[in-house]
Amino acid sequence: MSGSKRPYGWVNILISPSGVCLSELMVALTIGTLVLAGSLEAFNIVQAQAVRQQRIMAAQQEMRLGLEVFEQEVRMASSSAIAIARSDRFEFSANIHGLRTVTTGSVAAGQTVLPVQNGSGWEAGKSVVLCGVSRCEYSRLGSAGQRSQLLLSGPVGGTYPAGASVEVRNRVTYYTRMDDRDRMQLMRQIDGGAGVLIGDLQSVRLSYWDEWGQASANIGRIVRVAVELVPIAGDPKVVRDVTVRS
Repeated sequence: MSGSKRPYGWVNILISPSGVCLSELMVALTIGTLVLAGSLEAFNIVQAQAVRQQRIMAAQQEMRLGLEVFEQEVRMASSSAIAIARSDRFEFSANIHGLRTVTTGSVAAGQTVLPVQNGSGWEAGKSVVLCGVSRCEYSRLGSAGQRSQLLLSGPVGGTYPAGASVEVRNRVTYYTRMDDRDRMQLMRQIDGGAGVLIGDLQSVRLSYWDEWGQASANIGRIVRVAVELVPIAGDPKVVRDVTVRS
């Protein structure tokens, strides 16, 4: 009797109580696994595209902001304040943060203390220019500026009346540098501090033009400065042209 029931036991192993064959269940699981794998692959593709798009947007935003800074600061330059003008380096002096004041009393030759309207927030070591009616001279701050005076690191060479102008002159440098991934960067340096203005570039080129629209190697004739950027992502070349102060 027990021997006659054995075949039905093997059938019970292959058939679930609900009547689903085990082989059908395995096929269904296999199909489900393939569908899940395909879904995960599609998700990964979409995610990778989203990340790439975010990176492109971030790079475009960085470029826009960087070019705005470049334009604003280069407009403060004048041909007389330009020190270096090469395809990979542009250096000039300008009052980037608008720190300026006037003397409240006369200044005699040999004097190191300037009585001023407001010298608060002027950092020690900054280059300053003192200008009267007929002359200007450069000096450095020997200490941080105070509310009513500026202490110079050395004596002035001439005499100046009350109302003579005093302003900070920052050394501004734009230059190119290759990063550790062999990608070009446009760097910005104000006095001693440098940082990346725009990165992930194939190439960067600075050019200089005179009033007749001709490329100029003569610093004294420069009226326009152009920067040409080629992004690494294959986007079109970007050129920004800026007129300097006359």
